[in-house]
Amino acid sequence: MLRKIIIAAMTIVLAVCAGCESHAQSKKAARQRWDKTSAQIKLMLAQQQAEVGNYDQAVKAVQECLNADPENAAARGLYGKLLLGNGRRDEAIRQLSFALELDKKLHESWYWLGVAAQENRDYEKAYKHYGKALSLEPTNVDYILAVADVQASQNNYSGAAKLLTQKMAALPRSVSLKVAAADLMHRMGKNEQAVELYKQAMLLTSDNETIAEALGYCYIFSGKWDEAAGIFDRLFEQCEDEQKKKLYLQVTALCSMNSAQYGRAVKCYSQLSVEERDNAEIWVKMGQAALGAGAPNRAFIYAQKALALQPGYSDAIALIGCAQYASGNYVAALKSFEKIAADRKNAGFSWLMRARCYDQLSQTDKAERAYKRALEINPHSELGDFLAKGKDIRDW
Repeated sequence: MLRKIIIAAMTIVLAVCAGCESHAQSKKAARQRWDKTSAQIKLMLAQQQAEVGNYDQAVKAVQECLNADPENAAARGLYGKLLLGNGRRDEAIRQLSFALELDKKLHESWYWLGVAAQENRDYEKAYKHYGKALSLEPTNVDYILAVADVQASQNNYSGAAKLLTQKMAALPRSVSLKVAAADLMHRMGKNEQAVELYKQAMLLTSDNETIAEALGYCYIFSGKWDEAAGIFDRLFEQCEDEQKKKLYLQVTALCSMNSAQYGRAVKCYSQLSVEERDNAEIWVKMGQAALGAGAPNRAFIYAQKALALQPGYSDAIALIGCAQYASGNYVAALKSFEKIAADRKNAGFSWLMRARCYDQLSQTDKAERAYKRALEINPHSELGDFLAKGKDIRDW
């Protein structure tokens, strides 16, 4: 009987212990489930804070997430991204690499590893990491641009152009891809193609100042001064930033001068002179525009204003001489051009205009000597090109 009682007691004790152990395991499992749920909530909070730029709060939340779930791959990846953004590259690389050990399909972690490598000028590694991200997300524009950028950094322009062309076909309404392709064409010296791509990009968006500005400069490099002037004139009208407005006005004036739109150039320089009335260069440029517009008297006045602001200003003296020449006052013009004969910048021009003055005054011998002197100083001038064609200097 005693033996039976002992066996029964032992059975009860074992049953109770088994129950306790089962309860402990269930409690542990519940705790683990809670930790993972809590970690996901903290990860979402970290992502939200990161999106609005609250770096410290985002780091705190993601660290709490990792404390609850150390093997949360997405949290490791986000932590690496945050560290990289704060300049802690080596630590960021460790966290991103750990994230990819946990989940090799984290395309964003591959991308940020690429960013870290590119910052370190390791373009081969950057290309490899960006390529992996793109293989996982083939239509992600950021990844496409990153691959193309690192190819261009390695002077593989043809590879970058091929990639962008393929992706533009797949994503025809992507403004970013068209702008990137246009920028690349411009870098390759293919300005006509760049212009078309910029124009296509502008059709897909409204009032994009950056694209319009890039198109305007592309027109300049293509020698399409009138089109460029039109772009920068519109930018000037639409821009609210006073410093940029001034820049756009200056570029419009320059383009107008080069496209012989002297009236528009005078208007631009007149607007600039209101704020920069003490800037001698602006007065000279306004005078040059007036001269081109057939108003030598105004050009003369503007040149005198520039000379009063900056005595001895050779460009202003040259403009005075040109205005006198255009007005038929060749003797006065001759004296003006003689004043800048020793100026390195204007010496060749001085001798050329003196030669023309001598021609107008029928002083042939002096004119010929002056032409030859101008040619010696600047053999690649228009006069040099003229003579290179076998023509007589007296016909110049």
